Amino acid sequence: MARERAETQPRTARGQKTRERLLTAARTVFETKGFLDTRVSDICDEAGLAHGTFYIYFPDKEEIFYTLVDSVVADRYLLTAVPEDFEGDVADRFAYTLRQYFEEMKRARHFSRIVEQVATFDEHMRDHRMRIRRKFRERIQHGIERLQQRGAADPDISAELTAEALVAMINNFAYINFILGERDDLDIEQVVATLTSIWARAVALDLDKANANDTKRPPKRKT
Repeated sequence: MARERAETQPRTARGQKTRERLLTAARTVFETKGFLDTRVSDICDEAGLAHGTFYIYFPDKEEIFYTLVDSVVADRYLLTAVPEDFEGDVADRFAYTLRQYFEEMKRARHFSRIVEQVATFDEHMRDHRMRIRRKFRERIQHGIERLQQRGAADPDISAELTAEALVAMINNFAYINFILGERDDLDIEQVVATLTSIWARAVALDLDKANANDTKRPPKRKT
């Protein structure tokens, strides 16, 4: 059953600053102590605020954790969006998104690890994580569908299932190698090039057709 969100938004600039202090402190404590061992008093001590101040803005540590997750995910989604003035073809744009995603996952590895742990025992976080995953999957799915409409991708494949498989590959790759640190020495550019090639093969990408039908992009990729 989904948990009701009960966060209180501050009405003044001072209140907003206090809330931000609590969020910054909470992330530090969660990353240091983990979710289960973190107490509200730890967050207040880190923020240098009275314990009672916490409850003006958040009802419990779960709510401040969910708020942090929302913030991290929102930043990640914006970071991986291709800018309107980006110069490059569809493969370049896919590579851009991958590069941004992997680099951000490495930066936020400690917090991301905690999110994955919490999702194993917290139903609300598990459901929230799946909604986030669907959002990223839909972005890839819509991209494949646009390519199919241009005749630049295999029309017989399911855009939804292909996107689902690609998201599973990308997420698991990032989790194992960049969050758990299995292959922390991997070169990001080589990873991006390899996974972009896998994506292009999966959709049977015809780069010439993709570019010919996109007047905002260069007609042919330089090699």
